[in-house]
Amino acid sequence: MSAEKVLVTGGSGFIGSHLTEKLLSLGNEVVVFDSVPINKAKNLEKVKNHKALTYVEGDIRNKKSLEEATVGNVDKIFHLAAVVGVYKYLEDPLKVIDVNIGGTRNIIQLAHKNKTKIIFTSTSEIYGRNPSVPWEEGSDRVLGNTNVERWSYSTSKAACEYMLLGMHKKHGLPVTIIRYFNIYGPRQHPRWVISQNVHKTLRGEQPLVYDGGRQTRCFTYIDDAIEGTITAADNQKADGEAFNIGSDKETTMRETIELIIKVSGKKVKWKGVDTKKQFGGKYEDIPRRVPDVSKAKRVLGWRATTPLELGLKKTIEWANKNKWWLAKK
Repeated sequence: MSAEKVLVTGGSGFIGSHLTEKLLSLGNEVVVFDSVPINKAKNLEKVKNHKALTYVEGDIRNKKSLEEATVGNVDKIFHLAAVVGVYKYLEDPLKVIDVNIGGTRNIIQLAHKNKTKIIFTSTSEIYGRNPSVPWEEGSDRVLGNTNVERWSYSTSKAACEYMLLGMHKKHGLPVTIIRYFNIYGPRQHPRWVISQNVHKTLRGEQPLVYDGGRQTRCFTYIDDAIEGTITAADNQKADGEAFNIGSDKETTMRETIELIIKVSGKKVKWKGVDTKKQFGGKYEDIPRRVPDVSKAKRVLGWRATTPLELGLKKTIEWANKNKWWLAKK
């Protein structure tokens, strides 16, 4: 990637911070736009004083703040800012819609005005519970009832994709959509499936296996995801296209958690959780989540290369060196 000025929304988050670090290392000037104050942006500790980094605190729902953040324009916008997480869309599904759709609309208008390329980070949740795996980019979306709050996130990201692709077709706005599949690695908040269970295991607590752990996922190490994102951003053939960015190695949740325990060296046993008892009818799990990554390989020349055990080893090594993360609740 040649040196450019880029905007990263949500740049203090887990994926956003790794992306920001990588973009800076490649010689880019990076503007991070995030709602978290810079003094609380722990994920950017290594680079917060970097001479090529500008940090702007703001809300993507505030169009004026976004415009101020991009004075002088930028060459690309990596749009990661969103309300993410099952617990968040169970608590406040309206905010999911408001931030994800409203904020993205503001980004699109800003990009259209300045003719700026958008790299939009979407999600494997787009495909819902489609039973026909692996999912290719053109696979159908199969969602549950609107009474189940978890589908608000999938719906919000799909609406954003419609807006982005519509602007590309009608106005030629360069956009690329990245659909991440279960990203994990150092600095991820301990609320997600791998980070939560690494966190619990290293603290000597019982990791959690939901509904017997028969569900399968394809876990993607953060470095692979960042490489795929930047590769797509630099490829003109990616304009107007969506790409699955993920590993295609399918693993059951029980196998994953047992591997975490093994790699950690801790003497703990996992604990079973019944989601119906814990969440009632508000939550609906997806039995299998497997991407078809042939398009990314064919168009971008990219594939995930980090085996799960190696990625877990790197994540656990980092966690053991960062007591502040282990102290999180």
